[in-house]
Amino acid sequence: MKDGFKVIDADRHILEPSDLYQKYLPEKFKNRVRLEGPNQTVRLVDGKPVSDSAQRPGRVMEDFGYIFSSSKRWRECFADAYANKFDPASNVRDMDREGIDVSVLFPTIGLYIMWRDDIDPELSAAICRAYNTWLAEYCDYDRKRLHGVMLIPLQDPARAVEELKYAREKLGLVGIFWRPNKFCGRTLASPEYDPVYETAADLGVTVCVHEGARTVLPQAGDDRYSEFGRHIACHPLEQMLACLNFCADGVLERFPKLKVAHLESGCGWVPFWLERMDEHWEHESHGSAKLTKEKPSYYFKRQCWVSCEAGEELAPTFVEHVGDDYLMIATDYPHSDAIDKFPDKTVGAISSNEKISAESRRKILWDNPTKTFGLGA
Repeated sequence: MKDGFKVIDADRHILEPSDLYQKYLPEKFKNRVRLEGPNQTVRLVDGKPVSDSAQRPGRVMEDFGYIFSSSKRWRECFADAYANKFDPASNVRDMDREGIDVSVLFPTIGLYIMWRDDIDPELSAAICRAYNTWLAEYCDYDRKRLHGVMLIPLQDPARAVEELKYAREKLGLVGIFWRPNKFCGRTLASPEYDPVYETAADLGVTVCVHEGARTVLPQAGDDRYSEFGRHIACHPLEQMLACLNFCADGVLERFPKLKVAHLESGCGWVPFWLERMDEHWEHESHGSAKLTKEKPSYYFKRQCWVSCEAGEELAPTFVEHVGDDYLMIATDYPHSDAIDKFPDKTVGAISSNEKISAESRRKILWDNPTKTFGLGA
């Protein structure tokens, strides 16, 4: 609890152990997944990279059996978790420091590990099963406070449906980690994904759209920005296109029970984007090509949520122009975004923000993520 509010962190990351895939993959697949170098920055599946993290300019790291930045500031900020190899107990202790009651857990290496078009679908399915099994065991530390988001092998939608059912029904995971990038020639509106959406809707599993900068997949505008601009641009641009697919291209009209969360992209793009999509839907000329019976914003407000970071200045603007029923708080712990905020401001910058009413803060911090992920808390 923080400032009198119960809190759900809608996008918190785990740091996978370096031996996860050696431990959890079937023997025949183990030599096909290699995580090498300091902090697993060399990430190879069948000898080809799934991430370009090793090429990040100026990256200075030391060997540690876990991934992510090993900068001095990062180690000092998350000293307890670092010393305990980011185990679930240290995660929960850090949640207590931040005033977080419940967290929804996303991957780090899993942002990339099976996200390459040409990975053998059988291998991708094995990678996803290994990760989901490990994550469920991680959440077993405290099932009331820790809820996991699964990987599914989207190279083959039929296998993806199979893993989705298993991860939900057998492992209790609450969402699907889903990159917004074009994948295997498909957009999020491609009909090949319809069986996945139908299953997710039936099982109450949320599609969690979440970008990651160090991908080998194509990214919106990736031929036009600098290394500095990459993370700035790819997260919101890819989310805007994903939102277009779901709300304007008919996905949510076809699947009215499907829930979608847009994460780690800020919330400031949403008022503009909904207005622009609606304006085109109504336009005398552009509207002649519309694909839905209702305005795109109708589907967003029926089935979508978006996360913000606690200090976002446009959070009150979002509440004013979109509404307080569609916004959630996310810390991005323990990634570098959280360094200057942890532990007091990751939640505190919004729980104490008097530009947002107490009722709206209650929705953002608890009610909305409860609905988004079906936590029943």
